[in-house]
Amino acid sequence: MRPLRNYSLTALLASGLLLLPLPFFTEANAQSVPEWIDADTLYEHVEKLSRTPRPPATESEFAAAVYVENQLRAYGYETDLQPFYYYTYRQPSSLTLSVEGWKGSAWDVRSFTYGPNGTGTGELVDSGFGTAADFQDGKARGKIALVKRGQTPFGEKVRQAAAAGAVAVIIWNDRDDNRKATLGEPLDMSVPVVSLSKEQGGRLQEALKKGTLKGIVKVDGGLTTRQTSYNLVASRKPSQAGTGQTVLVTAHHDSAAKSPGANNGASGVAALLEVARMLAERPIDTEVRLVSFGSTSTGERGPAAYVESLSDADRRKTIAAFCLDAVGSREAGNLTVTDEQGTKNLPVSLAESSGAVFSTVWNDRGEKTGDHLALTDAGIPAALLTRAPADTWRDQPEDTVEKIDRERLAEAVHVVFSAVTQITDFASPAYRENADGSQSGKSTESESTQ
Repeated sequence: MRPLRNYSLTALLASGLLLLPLPFFTEANAQSVPEWIDADTLYEHVEKLSRTPRPPATESEFAAAVYVENQLRAYGYETDLQPFYYYTYRQPSSLTLSVEGWKGSAWDVRSFTYGPNGTGTGELVDSGFGTAADFQDGKARGKIALVKRGQTPFGEKVRQAAAAGAVAVIIWNDRDDNRKATLGEPLDMSVPVVSLSKEQGGRLQEALKKGTLKGIVKVDGGLTTRQTSYNLVASRKPSQAGTGQTVLVTAHHDSAAKSPGANNGASGVAALLEVARMLAERPIDTEVRLVSFGSTSTGERGPAAYVESLSDADRRKTIAAFCLDAVGSREAGNLTVTDEQGTKNLPVSLAESSGAVFSTVWNDRGEKTGDHLALTDAGIPAALLTRAPADTWRDQPEDTVEKIDRERLAEAVHVVFSAVTQITDFASPAYRENADGSQSGKSTESESTQ
């Protein structure tokens, strides 16, 4: 085994130890596909995967995962089809609050994701912040608890209210905030719950100080469903003693509900499969792990599930992740590479040295999404390879195989293959392991839990 030493990319370049990538794709030669890349098979992968939309937790998404697994097995990789579970929620069709004798403006009530259906009728009682201490006096039993946001998560407030015998909960805001609110998960103990604005909740609290109020909280038509999706994980370990490190290549096989997902999904998977084919017989001293994620179009659930399955040791030894997303459209811009924070970590630097263009265009969007975010949050140095600016039909029915370009697919393969071989080849030294938490990022949660 080579000794594990601290090497920076600059030092490797200067010393000449870093493997030079195979001939770069540039604007001058982007139309020529090297013979070692099978452009026809690349295109065929996209065509087969994009014959139908592949929404999360559907038979078509599962079939796509099996397709990827069969290809990787044929190349000699050990594979593992990993199920993971999550919940989806359909918003209520009816959501009402009525207070007997109330002469103010109509109530502007909102729902909570994973809130149960039901009707609660009774007197209202001010239950503070809804903590266990706030319910100790027993005054909420058989009543509707008015609870202020803050101190504890929404789900904990509702659970405490249910345990105290309340028939419903009204949570009023302590700030001006229009984000969706969630209980975090379906609760084992719960009652109907609605939310009110800071202004309306404050008025209701003041009215309670002056006398008794009776009300009805009704939630109807909400639906919580348990879903099953799959990640496909394939690996190839060194045949002899290696560095003890791992490099990841990822893509996602699902698509939006009404989109064939030829570019957004299938193109990245096709590039991953071709990189896998090219690495299959190559001597390596670093484990290569290939992951095709499911359920990314509903909140990057696949990457989150994969990260959750890793031990701390697995996270620490994963020194680079190359995440392929929407790399094949002829209408999109240059092949770019970035990380969550717009900096040049190890995989970003290696991809750039192999021909990708460093760009922060993706990071500048208002809502950040991407398969690389969950990896980064787990302390894994991750790089997103995509095209920027993106095409205009992302997640649309127009994202078809006819808009995919063979040479652009091949360019993505070239960049990732060259970058990965700079890590896995025996001629290059071991890289420094990433420190635990060194790449921690920002949360991408779009709903508030507290």
